[in-house]
This record gives sequence, C-alpha cells and structure tokens, in this order.
Amino acid sequence: MGKSDTFDFDYVIVGSGFGGSVSALRLSEKGYTVAVLEKGKRWQTEDFPKTNWNTRKYLWLPQLGCYGYQMLTFLKHVVILHGGGVGGGSLVYANQLLIPPDDVFSRPEWGIADCKETLRPHYTEARRMLGANPSPQIGRADQCLREVGIDLRGQDTFHKNDVGIFFGTPDKTVPDPYFGGRGPERTGCTFCGSCMVGCPVGGKNTLDKNYLYLAEGNGVRVIAETEVTGVR
Repeated sequence: MGKSDTFDFDYVIVGSGFGGSVSALRLSEKGYTVAVLEKGKRWQTEDFPKTNWNTRKYLWLPQLGCYGYQMLTFLKHVVILHGGGVGGGSLVYANQLLIPPDDVFSRPEWGIADCKETLRPHYTEARRMLGANPSPQIGRADQCLREVGIDLRGQDTFHKNDVGIFFGTPDKTVPDPYFGGRGPERTGCTFCGSCMVGCPVGGKNTLDKNYLYLAEGNGVRVIAETEVTGVR
C-alpha cells in the first residue's frame, strides 16, 4: 500500500479473527474495497501438528524458532492465549457457541437497554454463519465433566453445548452444506478430538470456511504473514 493521493482500499482491517472476518464480509457486502492483514500464515488441514507437544508448529514464539498458530500474550495479571493465522482464534478455539442465559442479561451491568432482545438477531445470524448445532456424541471427557458436576451438586447444569462443527458423514467430503453453494466443500467431523490443536479433517467451522471465505469471494484481499507495527 504505497504512498499516493488515493488509497488502495476503503478499509484495512488488522487481524482475521472473529472481529476482523465479520467486519470484512459485511463491509464487502456494502460494496467497499477491503484488505485484511494477518500476522500468521494460511493453514491447511494437513499443516496442523498432531499434538501440541510439537511446539515449533503449535506455538508462536519466533524468538525460539516456533512459528505455529497458538499465540501467548503475557500481561501483568493474566496470560492471554489467542490464535495466529488466517481465521485467528477460530483455528484453536473449542467451537463453543453459547448464548448467555437470562440471568446474565438481568444483571445491572446489562441494564442500559434490553440487551437480550437487541442482541437476539445477531446471535441468530452468528449461529447460522458458524453452523451451530449440538454434538451428536457424549465422549469420555464429557462424562468426566458430568461426574465433577455431580460431586459439586451441579449436575443439573450439564447439557450438550452447540458447537461450530460440520457433523456430516465422518470423513466424507460433500459440496457446501451451508451457503447455497457459495461456500467451500466440507468434510464431516471424525470425532478425533483435535479441535484445539487444529482440525486435521476440515470439519471445524473455522472462519476461513465461512465469513472470510465469503468475504474473499466478494473481492476482499487477505494478506497473510504481514504484521502491523503501527497505525497512523
């Protein structure tokens, strides 16, 4: 983006995670020219490590020769884990797509408006875009959570969460099941449990398979492996 009297893009977005990808798609739908700058690379399903012990491919610590997608930011009182790659945190999050229960919206912090009703259509749209649906299985880890809940007398709170995963026929690739043919082919989840290491199948509904994919179809330019060091 060189110096000139005109700009190369109407909008430049820093980061391709949940905030950047949604903004990129919606701006492109309004006819704006958009670029998305992403520090990490574009990951393919076959690129992900099989375990997070493969730190060189899992962690982002360039000073130690690690060029993965799991970034860590150390602050005074907390360590933040966040994704680095085209798709941002969607590459490594646990696919959980929760809507806060009513008692959350009834708290004073939410009292400035009817936030539940204001946000309702946006939750609905996000669930549609991210392919939210309940998991058809309860695995051993889920059973452990249930048992802990029983020990803590909170067993009534155990339930299946909606997740952003394509539960088609396991390991079978099919045409786009979400966006009327405008999205990419998808492969059914195999329940391998690698969601937070990086889906090796393609069943995880990461942002490069929905928001970003559609945005690029609208002409958005995603520029990977490009770090922003200043804004002026």
